[in-house]
Amino acid sequence: MVDLKTGILLQGRVSNWTRYIIEEYQTNFPESEIILQTFSEDISDISCDVVQSVSPESTYPFQSTINYQVKGSQEGLKKMNADIVMKCRSDFFVHNPEIFNIFLKEETHDKIMYAEFGFKKEELEYWIADFSQVSYRKTLLEFWNNLPLDDGKGQVDTELWLVKNYVLKTKKDHGAWESIKQKYFIPKGYHDVFQIEWEKAVKLEHYQNDILRHSIP
Repeated sequence: MVDLKTGILLQGRVSNWTRYIIEEYQTNFPESEIILQTFSEDISDISCDVVQSVSPESTYPFQSTINYQVKGSQEGLKKMNADIVMKCRSDFFVHNPEIFNIFLKEETHDKIMYAEFGFKKEELEYWIADFSQVSYRKTLLEFWNNLPLDDGKGQVDTELWLVKNYVLKTKKDHGAWESIKQKYFIPKGYHDVFQIEWEKAVKLEHYQNDILRHSIP
């Protein structure tokens, strides 16, 4: 990775864990560019560069986090200079310090590596977890910059909405899902590879129950 610069984009709200997540990344990835993109949050304890954006307008009748993710990812990635970026939530740790090397071993320039939970819903067409993405910055820009904003007229599954728009509208690929998935994405384990520790799953029982309910037996 001598000639490649790595970066981490934390995107989302500032949680009780965010400060400590950033500090761990600064220790584990001392040469990496680290940026937090957020909206109307208190950033007084944040020790990395911050992109603080104007919140998107509310949608009606349905509301979701889609437009926050789309606008936040676009504005955060635009500010980054890294060649390879890990885009992740601002409320969980990716503990594995080898995560960039694992991506590089895939020897791909246009696939996105993501954390796979083992949920039953991951068997659905176009459903890929949006928790963390690792890829070349240009690939992540292609993913996020061409997504339309959600108009709020329907209730949608965020993960499915993002991937379906990317595949069908950006890539214009209408092939079989299993072929498409292998062409554009690289699944790696949530626990064993990314080594994710998620604040909500640790603190909130209903998130723990949701993970158990959707996991493959």
